[in-house]
Amino acid sequence: MIRAAIINAVYPPEPVVSAQMGRDLAGQLAQEGARVTVLCPFPSRPIGADYAGFRPSDAPRVDRENGVEVVRLPSFRAPQSRLLARMRESFSFGRNVCRYLAQQLADVDVIYANTWPLFSQALIARHCTRRGIPLVFHIKDIYPESMLGRLPGFGRKLVAWSLTALDRWTTGRAARVVVISENMRRTYVENRGLMSGKVVTVLDWVDEHRFERLPERSKACAQYGVPEDRFTFLYLGNIGPVAGVELLIEAFHTARLPQAQLVIAGDGSAKAACVGRARSLGAGEVRFISDLEAGNVPFLQSLGHVCLLPLRKSAGMSSIPSKLMAYLLSAKPVLATVDAESDTARTVLEAQCGWVGEPEDVPGLAEKMRDVAAVPAAELDRIGQRGRSYGLAHYSKAVGVRKLADTVLSAATNHRP
Repeated sequence: MIRAAIINAVYPPEPVVSAQMGRDLAGQLAQEGARVTVLCPFPSRPIGADYAGFRPSDAPRVDRENGVEVVRLPSFRAPQSRLLARMRESFSFGRNVCRYLAQQLADVDVIYANTWPLFSQALIARHCTRRGIPLVFHIKDIYPESMLGRLPGFGRKLVAWSLTALDRWTTGRAARVVVISENMRRTYVENRGLMSGKVVTVLDWVDEHRFERLPERSKACAQYGVPEDRFTFLYLGNIGPVAGVELLIEAFHTARLPQAQLVIAGDGSAKAACVGRARSLGAGEVRFISDLEAGNVPFLQSLGHVCLLPLRKSAGMSSIPSKLMAYLLSAKPVLATVDAESDTARTVLEAQCGWVGEPEDVPGLAEKMRDVAAVPAAELDRIGQRGRSYGLAHYSKAVGVRKLADTVLSAATNHRP
């Protein structure tokens, strides 16, 4: 029997895609006959969530969930997007993971890690290298590239060089590196120097069964107090600095669309600023909804006629936002403002499920909103259905979890003498 450790920086009840994917992987490996232990922090995402049943303690908390041992470790947590706090969180979680591995899981056969960059990854890589344990890294975003804009101008090149070297060393210690897009794969092969066969592309997934019976829009409008008779643009997800949700508010206000509304469903570090921006503009048709239940995503998405996917410049070059998969499976047309060379833009155009505009272009987005609002309802439905068909073919749980589980198991078996 293979003994596998899954290290996940987020895990249910946190309602984010990486948390759900970690649980899906744990269940699949257990179904394959592996003995599985999950190591994760006490839950903290998103900001504002109250996890009364999982109050942090000074000692690990061990639970049995669906046949899998889940160990929540007492590490520092930083749900707010602040650079130094996030760095401390990464180091703290990595240190606590390695300590638990050394004391309780010395006989583990393989380790899968979807953890905070870069210090947590480096500590885990060092632990596995010293003990000869095959390691599978799951990379969801490329660092330090994704954080360079948040670093001070002085010394940025030196910091970038140092952290890139650390990432190259860390991923070089892994038996497999799982990435989520072709742009990301090219970076690790061409820039980090990893062998092509070592880098495996596994697209993120959502459980397609959650979207089999799409809820009626009228019921969702009634539950959330959203007027049903208005054309609705919907943003659903984390309201953080990368998305630039405040630009959606400015563009919608600029568009001056009659009988239209912008619904922003989510929480995050930039939400208060976005609420303030809407108020200062007098944008009364911008509505905010807070619902932290992951199971309500299909219900929330039924509010929108068109779903919005904004990203700051360069932010989407190395990954595909998880909200795109849910948008597609909900059969909703997508209006994305992302870099034209990104995998997100390629997906929207390839699926023929919506429109792509330049990021951070408020006048351009306002014009696209006017154009989209004029599309007949029947055509919007056809566009949404094309997206759903594409999502089922590429982002379903059945396809993704099988490929990821095979990658982990093969790393374990190939390492055995």
